[in-house]
Amino acid sequence: MQDVDLVNVPGADRSVEVDDGVLLAQARDGHAEAYAALFTRYSYAAHRLARNLGQYEDAEDVVAESFARVLDLVRRGKGPETAFRAYLFTTIRHESARRAKARKRVTPTDDVAKIDQPVPFGDGQLDGFERAAIRAAYESLPPRWRTVLWHLDVDGRKPHELVSLLDLSPNGVSALVYRARNGLREAYLQQHVKSAAPEDSRSCRDVRAKLSAFVRRTASARDQEKVHGHLPVCRECMSIYLDLQEVDQEVAAPPSS
Repeated sequence: MQDVDLVNVPGADRSVEVDDGVLLAQARDGHAEAYAALFTRYSYAAHRLARNLGQYEDAEDVVAESFARVLDLVRRGKGPETAFRAYLFTTIRHESARRAKARKRVTPTDDVAKIDQPVPFGDGQLDGFERAAIRAAYESLPPRWRTVLWHLDVDGRKPHELVSLLDLSPNGVSALVYRARNGLREAYLQQHVKSAAPEDSRSCRDVRAKLSAFVRRTASARDQEKVHGHLPVCRECMSIYLDLQEVDQEVAAPPSS
């Protein structure tokens, strides 16, 4: 995730990118506009995290409470000095876990031990979200792509074993697999894009439909030009774009041991 954006903060040149550390320092000095810029920058990603952690109905409250807690710390000279996103997301996880545990405690039961059991972050909902996003992405692919992905990545077959099934050469199967996996990754990214509301402009709706391809660098030159022209003037779409960049990096990162 990039920690820079064009924002309107006290004493800042609007043509200069302002990073999180500068905004936090200004917020600590009492400049409300600086913290508002941080809210705008990370609001979309924060809401997505809260929903992923199982706070579907309470996402707005969880995010508002988390931003307020961090602001209170910053105003008292505490809290983050540079890594605002990481600090905010930790706060959201803690608040989500607290609410999940509170809901667990009010569930009618005679088993006191069950009430006092610790509740994992999101109560398992994060995995559920990822499974739903992957399933929706997979189902959006062309049938031929779904077929080759299923046989290779689910059944564990080798490309040469699919030659007769797909009526392709071994190299042709490998090429198809490459396109299918890239298509799945792009479709998975698109599942993380916030749908444009009816009141959003036609330009926003058009750009958001192209963001995953833009991040994956598969968009046409014309679409790239359109997205490049729109992002600097739309904070909401810029926030979604920056969030998609991080998701794409997480997908590309090797699993931790």
